[in-house]
Amino acid sequence: MLGVRAGRVLEPLRAEVFGVARFEEHGRHLGASHDAGKASLGSSTFYPRLQSNIRALRAAYRYLFDAPHDEHAISPAAEWLFDNFHLIESQLKEIRAGLSPRYYRSLPVLQSAPLVGLPRVYGVAWSFVAHTDSAFDESLLVHFLNAYQQTCELSQGELWALPTTLRVVLIENLRRLAERLASHKAAQELASLCAARCEALTPETLDAACAVMEERGVAPVFLAHLAQSMAGRRAPAGGVPVPPLLPVQQWLQTAVPDLVALQTRQQINQAADQLSMGNAVTALRLIGAADWSDIISQTSLVLRTMLQSPVFAAEDEATRNTTLHGIERLSARSGQGEAAVAQA
Repeated sequence: MLGVRAGRVLEPLRAEVFGVARFEEHGRHLGASHDAGKASLGSSTFYPRLQSNIRALRAAYRYLFDAPHDEHAISPAAEWLFDNFHLIESQLKEIRAGLSPRYYRSLPVLQSAPLVGLPRVYGVAWSFVAHTDSAFDESLLVHFLNAYQQTCELSQGELWALPTTLRVVLIENLRRLAERLASHKAAQELASLCAARCEALTPETLDAACAVMEERGVAPVFLAHLAQSMAGRRAPAGGVPVPPLLPVQQWLQTAVPDLVALQTRQQINQAADQLSMGNAVTALRLIGAADWSDIISQTSLVLRTMLQSPVFAAEDEATRNTTLHGIERLSARSGQGEAAVAQA
C-alpha cells in the first residue's frame, strides 16, 4: 500500500457542496463549457477503469480486513466499507446489466480535458457526485439537469445512461476512499514500527522514510502517528535531571512544528472520509430504488416537447417509446438535436 510505483493516492471526488441555486448556476456553466462530439471508431469507454477500480477496492479490502495488523482501531469509514462491501462488489454486475459498452460508445464524448474521450454524461455525473459529496438527491439532480440543458441538450440516450454512469463514478470515488484508508493504515503501521525501533533510527533513515510517504501522499499521517507514538518517551536518564530527547523526537521537532494542528487536520479528514463513504454507499442503494422514468420525464427536453401534442400525450407507453426512438434515429442522421427534430 506504500509502494511508490502506485503513485500518489488520489484525492476523493469532493468539492464544494451545492444547494439548488448554486447547482443550477453550475449546471448552466458546465453545459456551456462541454464541447462534445462523436466517439471515434475503436475508442474505449470507462469500463477498463471500472475493472481496475473493482480490483483496487478488493485489494484495499484485503489489506484492511483480511491480514493481521497491529492494535490500530478500524476507522468509521473503514467500517462502512466492511459492512457494505457486498453491495459495492455487486455494482459490477449492475453496471454491466445496465447498459452495454457498445451503447456507451454511441454517446457523445467530451473533446477536452480533464475527461476527454469519455461520454459527456460521465462529465455530468462526475460533477454531480463531486458537488453532493457522493450523496444522491433526486430533486437536486432534476434541477441540475434542467439547468445544464439550458445551455447544452442531453439526448434521451444520455439521460437513460445516467443511473449506470452515476454508479460508475461512485465506484471511482469509493476506490479512492478505500485506497486512502488502506494507505493511511499502512503509514500508521510503519510509524508504529519506527517508534518501536526508535533507538536504531537515524535522521537520514527518517528522511528517507518520510520521502517515500510524501510520494504516496501519506506523509502527514505517518508524521502524526509517529509523533503520537513517541510522546512522553525519553532516552535513559543516566543521572541527568531531565532525560534528553531521543534522536527521533529531535527529528520530529523539525518535521512536525505544530503537532496539534496536524492532528486536527487528520481528524477533519477522517470525518470527511467517513461522510463521503457513507454517502456513496447510501447513494448506490438510492439509485437502484429511484424511479428513473419519473426523473427522465422531468428532465427530457424531447419528451417535454412531444407531450405538448395531445396525440402523443394520449398514446400508451409502448407507442411513445417507438416515437421517441424514431426521433433519436432522425436526430442521429440529421445532426440536429432531438428537441429540434421533435419540434419540426
